[in-house]
Amino acid sequence: MPPNSNPLSPILIVDDEKAVRDIIRDWLLSAGYPVLEAQDGRAALQLVTQRSIRIGLLITDVLMPYMNGRELADRVSLIRPELRVLFISAYSAEILNGLRICPEGADLLRKPFDRAMLIGQVHRILTVSRPWQELKNARAA
Repeated sequence: MPPNSNPLSPILIVDDEKAVRDIIRDWLLSAGYPVLEAQDGRAALQLVTQRSIRIGLLITDVLMPYMNGRELADRVSLIRPELRVLFISAYSAEILNGLRICPEGADLLRKPFDRAMLIGQVHRILTVSRPWQELKNARAA
């Protein structure tokens, strides 16, 4: 459970499947996390650029129409450098690494997952993971 004394930055959920967004939203809200949603990368970018809010965590499907999850993470993190990222996908890490969409070592949660798995990953990422820009730059070095 997130601490009540600290205002949390919203978690942005991006998935082209509404049912997936709805489940993730409900689980996060029930755990006390503020949530924003977008149906694809374009809508997410519009949301981030039109609002002067910090995004604490981006939870994004890896493969979506118009823009994949890595492209979205790269673009949003230019606007919000503090951004942390959790990729979600039904595909294996090996397939995603082969497609160069989800880099090795990135935080990835495989679908299907349950509430405890999601909340545990979110908590871990928000408390110990580095922002996406730092992780991406460290891998490039």
